[in-house]
Amino acid sequence: MDDGQPKRVRILAVDDDQSMLDFYRNALCDLDNCFQGGPKYEFDLILCAQGDAAVEAVREAKRQNDPFAVIFLDLLMQPGLDGISTGEQVRLLDPYVTFVIVTAFTRDPREVVARIQPEDKLLYIQKPFYIHEIRQFVCALGAKWLMERSLRGANKELENANKDLMETHKALVILAKNLEKIQKETRNSIIREARSTILPIVEKLRRDVSLERYKADLDLVSNYIEDVSSNLSSDMKVATFLSSAEFRIASMIMNGTTSEEIARNLYISLATVKTHRKNIRKKLNINNSNVNLVTYLKHAIGPQ
Repeated sequence: MDDGQPKRVRILAVDDDQSMLDFYRNALCDLDNCFQGGPKYEFDLILCAQGDAAVEAVREAKRQNDPFAVIFLDLLMQPGLDGISTGEQVRLLDPYVTFVIVTAFTRDPREVVARIQPEDKLLYIQKPFYIHEIRQFVCALGAKWLMERSLRGANKELENANKDLMETHKALVILAKNLEKIQKETRNSIIREARSTILPIVEKLRRDVSLERYKADLDLVSNYIEDVSSNLSSDMKVATFLSSAEFRIASMIMNGTTSEEIARNLYISLATVKTHRKNIRKKLNINNSNVNLVTYLKHAIGPQ
């Protein structure tokens, strides 16, 4: 969006011929007022007589975060770097500046294009030329450079916004998984408590002859708890039947831990471990003593 403020365009002209440097100065020094009614630009012209000086000027401009938009570059310069070598070094420093290659001699431009890439940021013109041509080059290429810089900034903002959205999405996915896990754990905990606490009370009430008239209601409660428990995974079904201590010991038994090791690891007596094993078999309805408890638990609980 145009805020009405002048847009700054920096220009570098490189030529070992002082008369050409004077030409650039005359053509571009008052360029701000050359195009009435068009976009508002501020032009900053830097002149260099040697390729080495031009490379250093570009390096300093990049260091100051104030790069050049357009470079007029003479091909044949002495002494020091020639135009192509200068262009190669500058391109390493600045991938976005546009070159206008200038020469008084007929030369195949393909060599220049091959060494100073990319082609869309390279123009080739032959001397002599007119002031209005140079001015038009500067205005057109400067506007192009400003637009490209604005697009790069917008793309960078979009990349950052997309990155933020991706991070937010990942966080929401993790949050959703955690909420689902908490919901499941809470539900299973409630069911487990219902089986271990409420169901025994209901069974006791059902056996009370004085409450015979409530038997249908008690059966309904008991059946409801059983139905809800039937939807649990195998490990949670086991967990609902066992106390937390029994489920912990059952997991250790399933993993092959001996009774002596369980007693030692949990700091309880071996007799306590044996009592727990007996209760585990009873609560899981393992009435056949030939059924291996380890094998049964591996099938019922699975890997932990």
